[in-house]
Amino acid sequence: MKTKLALLAIAAFTSVTGFALYSLGVGDHHTNLLWAAGTSVTFLVILLIDVWMFFAIAGEEAYEWKV
Repeated sequence: MKTKLALLAIAAFTSVTGFALYSLGVGDHHTNLLWAAGTSVTFLVILLIDVWMFFAIAGEEAYEWKV
C-alpha cells in the first residue's frame, strides 16, 4: 500500500513541477544555452527528489517482491 501512495505522491509532485515549468515557458527557450543547461539541472533535481520521495514514503515495502 505504501508503494502506491509513494507513486501517487511522485505523480502529484512531478505534475506540479511540470506545470510550473510549462508556465515559465521553458520549452520556448530550448535554443538558449543557459536556459537549456538550467532546465537540464532542474530535471535532474526533480528526478532525484522523486527517487528520494519514493524510498522515503515506501520504506522497506519497496524492497519486497510479491509474486
